[in-house]
Amino acid sequence: MRLKGFLSGLLILAYTFALVMSTGHLSEWYRLTLGSLPGWFAVGLAAALEMSAFLLSLLSNSLLKGSRWASWGAVVALGLVWVGNYFSMRRAGEGIPEVEIFLSSLFVPVSTYVVAKVLGELLEVDPRVARVSSVVALPESAKLSCGQTHLRKQEDQDTGYAHDTGSARDTPVPPVLPVDRDRQPPRRDWRRAYLEALATPRGARELVETLGVAKPTVYKQLKILEKEGRVRNLGGKWVRVEEEAVHVG
Repeated sequence: MRLKGFLSGLLILAYTFALVMSTGHLSEWYRLTLGSLPGWFAVGLAAALEMSAFLLSLLSNSLLKGSRWASWGAVVALGLVWVGNYFSMRRAGEGIPEVEIFLSSLFVPVSTYVVAKVLGELLEVDPRVARVSSVVALPESAKLSCGQTHLRKQEDQDTGYAHDTGSARDTPVPPVLPVDRDRQPPRRDWRRAYLEALATPRGARELVETLGVAKPTVYKQLKILEKEGRVRNLGGKWVRVEEEAVHVG
């Protein structure tokens, strides 16, 4: 965790330096169309666009993973920042070959878009680790109460075998979906499992926890269901398409 925090800090520091450089170039481009407006308007607009590109890129790879608005918003904002920097550097670098100016402007997508994507992955918490951490953080009394069960023996009159039945005081245990060795539901049932889980809109990360399926598998199977017209993504949440809508389509 310390290494992750240290690397995240270095990435943010690198982005800060690039932010200053890029904002300077971009503000020069916006200053050309200010007219009678104060010069600091250009700096404010450039900084706002820079931060928008970075934050949208960060969110699209962390809290809003799978959100089309965040993903495409990051790309559009980055495109505007890149174009502004390129033209500003081109005007300032008269006599310099176009290739050199173009390569010099590539610091924009690397320091803004790529850094934010990597930072989003660094800050992302594995749901399995989160569950373990929450259990470890429980008070000792809570651990004991969760671990204790009151069972009684009931003799089967026909076979003579004894089996345990939980008392009414037992804490209810949520049903666990059957999974195979690859942590995937059986092939015949995985569609039904997803549709039942999506009776309430959920994000992909919630489905990982609910179904106990690996993250890449969840995204792959959601795409299959989306192509089949069974589910769709609304604002980062996956929702089930009603049967009537499927038949009409």
